[in-house]
Formats: sequence, structure tokens, C-alpha cells
Amino acid sequence: MRALPSTIVVDATVLISAVLGRTGPVIERVQRIAALVTTDRVIEEGRRKLELGLKAPGLLPLLDAIVDPLLVVPLAELEPLLPGAETVLRDAVQSANGSMRDAHVLALAWCTGADVWSSDRDFAGTGVASWSTRNLVRAMGEAGA
Repeated sequence: MRALPSTIVVDATVLISAVLGRTGPVIERVQRIAALVTTDRVIEEGRRKLELGLKAPGLLPLLDAIVDPLLVVPLAELEPLLPGAETVLRDAVQSANGSMRDAHVLALAWCTGADVWSSDRDFAGTGVASWSTRNLVRAMGEAGA
């Protein structure tokens, strides 16, 4: 298994899962061994999913608490890389929906030299390592982290 990264870009799927009580403890463990970064758009996606998709605006303070210790990079700082990231996502092995909406996540991974933590398959074939929660937990156990 791949060595644990020192920096990990967190996708919206991980944040939503944490708010729902699934990955919160994992985020706390990962923060002890890696810097967690995300984009302001990821946080916006999480907020929209909670407010509109799940109809659970009462969970927004929990989302805010989870993202508070993360380094949040504004989308504007990634703008020059977005067209290239969109092209790579378009040409890579695509997820079921073929979305290029996560170009900002890929661009942030490029900028930071980080791996991506997501339950999406959007990053397969992009040249950036991506971790599911289960594989990240397994790797931490194997590394004694």
C-alpha cells in the first residue's frame, strides 16, 4: 500500500460524511499525521448539500466546526490551473457522472503536492493518488499511526 501522505486535500463527500457521524473520528486521526486542506468551494458544496439536499441546515454549525482546523484555499488562487484540471478530469477514467466539477480539488492537489481524500471516483487516472476512507484507515493502521 502507498505510504501515507503528509498533505491531503479533503473533498466535500468526506466532510458530509463527517457531519453525518461517519468520518469525524477519522478526520481527527488523520489530522495528527497530515495537513488537511480544502477549497472554499468544497465547503460551499457541503453547505448546499446540508441545506438543500439533506434539508438539514441545523447541521451547518457542525460542518463549520469540522472545517475550522483545515487550511481553506480560495478558489480564486486556483483559477490559473482550473482549465488544465478540467481537461485532465475529462480525459481520465471518469466517475459514473463524468463530472469535471472537482477540477478545483485536483488543482489544489497539484499546488500542494497532496493526495485527495474522497469517496468519488473522479480522480482515477489523473495522476494524483486518491484515498477512500477505508483505505486511508487501513494505511494508518499498517503504519501504526
